[in-house]
Amino acid sequence: MLWYQEDDDEDILLSPALLARRASESWIDTPPVETIVEQTSLQRKKSLPDVQTLPKATEPMSREEVSYLGSMRREEVRRMNEEREKLRANPLLYLVSPQVKDWFSRQQLVIVVLFINISLAIMFFKILT
Repeated sequence: MLWYQEDDDEDILLSPALLARRASESWIDTPPVETIVEQTSLQRKKSLPDVQTLPKATEPMSREEVSYLGSMRREEVRRMNEEREKLRANPLLYLVSPQVKDWFSRQQLVIVVLFINISLAIMFFKILT
């Protein structure tokens, strides 16, 4: 005794869902999807770009430009280290840092809504007592 029904190609072609689909698509001029055979060859996407199409490297930087860029980077790292040391010595400086000021300017509406909600809650509790 079989617990499953064997699939026949005829059963698949005559399934009620497929027949209903073909009936609903009968007014369309194109043949059903099952009969359309694509003749396209499968092309895989290249994993790496073509070396010939990549832009060529420009002329190398001069020693003066490299020296200037290196000194600017060293100066930037030195300034960042100084700022980090200042903030470690006095954590209250975080409140006046540009990042915190920028965050406050972005969150201005949220802060105003929060302030109004807290004031309304205080007034509500004062009315109840």
